[in-house]
Amino acid sequence: MKNSFSRDQIEHLLTFPKNKFPEMHKVAEEDDLILFLGAGVSKLYGCPLWVEMAQKLVRRLRECGVISFAEENILFSEVDNDPRQVISICHAKCSQKKEQFSIYKDTILETIEIKKEEHSNLEEVYEKIFSLNPKAYLTTNIDLGIHLYSSIVGSQNHFQEIYNCTINSDKELIEQQGSKILKDGNIIYLHGNAQFIENTILTVGSYLEYYSDARFLENIYSNMENSFIIFVGYGLKEWDVIEKIYKIYKSNQSGNNRGFTGFILSPIYSYEIVKFSLEQEYYKSFGVRSIPYLIDDNGHRELLRVLKNLKDALDGSTSKPFDVFSDIEKGFSKC
Repeated sequence: MKNSFSRDQIEHLLTFPKNKFPEMHKVAEEDDLILFLGAGVSKLYGCPLWVEMAQKLVRRLRECGVISFAEENILFSEVDNDPRQVISICHAKCSQKKEQFSIYKDTILETIEIKKEEHSNLEEVYEKIFSLNPKAYLTTNIDLGIHLYSSIVGSQNHFQEIYNCTINSDKELIEQQGSKILKDGNIIYLHGNAQFIENTILTVGSYLEYYSDARFLENIYSNMENSFIIFVGYGLKEWDVIEKIYKIYKSNQSGNNRGFTGFILSPIYSYEIVKFSLEQEYYKSFGVRSIPYLIDDNGHRELLRVLKNLKDALDGSTSKPFDVFSDIEKGFSKC
């Protein structure tokens, strides 16, 4: 098949050469990269995916007598198809009484709690991610993993701030700062986090209400127009996010003629290569390039090697202190 990838082709792509990724390298030179982190990152240090969270909620609600045996079976049969729907139903069931809502809230918090034995994995993951040194991090995750790592290495970046887009005080700060919010490695929790679990965007109702606030979200994404976005551990399946990425793509096409707005790192098995080749056209339609990495041998931890390769490639495009001083000296010598 014409568009199929071989293992060698994939491995070459994963060195992120300049001739294959001109947009990324150009933007890296301008220090304008943004990382968009999803559940695949949190999964590497023990946090659940949507399906696992929904399953745990259903089990707990049955144990506590909130739902019947029949309801448990029905909800379990729907978990794989639409975990958000199942979580929304569980939320609705628990919202009727205060003590039942505590069951819901405590189960979510327990599910996304980062155990001490997972801290070494967490540090390994975020060490790779932070080494990419983007100008900002956006995440739809609600666990506190990136928050925790940021506090560990906080002394290295005194200017970094953390914002929660579901808290009014933070929303006001984000709106006031505009494009200045995307700098200094700031961390932006798009869907809230475990510190304010009641405000997180988990249910269908909260999702619809949140994304109906078009002005607030448009302001965040419009400030990303000149950036290159790298999606890590994020499936890019949410239509509202796709719509906003598409608007950035169209703006870039008319303004600076960039081919891609960003790329998504896509874990696949060898037998999925043909399927992946077809899906590339889907992502390309809204300005995102899909980059495969094979997980046959190392599972999802292969992402760590990919991030290391990406760092090495970006290091070749960003100015090093020695280069900066050399340029300054050359400038003085011409005076």
